[in-house]
Amino acid sequence: MNINRCRNCGTRFLVARSICPKCGKENFEQVPAASGIVLESVELIATPDPYPDRYYLVLLDVDDVKAFCRSQEKLREGSTVYIRDDDLGPICTRA
Repeated sequence: MNINRCRNCGTRFLVARSICPKCGKENFEQVPAASGIVLESVELIATPDPYPDRYYLVLLDVDDVKAFCRSQEKLREGSTVYIRDDDLGPICTRA
C-alpha cells in the first residue's frame, strides 16, 4: 500500500489528488506503508465475487491516514498489523 505525500508541506493522504488539500501545490510522492494500527474490525459474511465468502474489513491508521484492508482473522483494536498488496487490495496480518 502506498500513501501519497506532498513534497511541499508533508501532508499525507490515501487517494491521489491533483493539488494538495493543505498548501495547494502539485508536487507529490508515494511513500510505501508496511504497517498500521487497527482502529476497528468488522466481519463481512455476504461478499461479492471474487472476494472470499467471509473476511474482516479492517480500518487502519497508517501514518495519520485512514485506510482499509482485509484480514482472515479478527484483529484487536490498537494492535499493529503488517500490510501487503494483493490483486483485490491490501491485506493485513498480525505483526
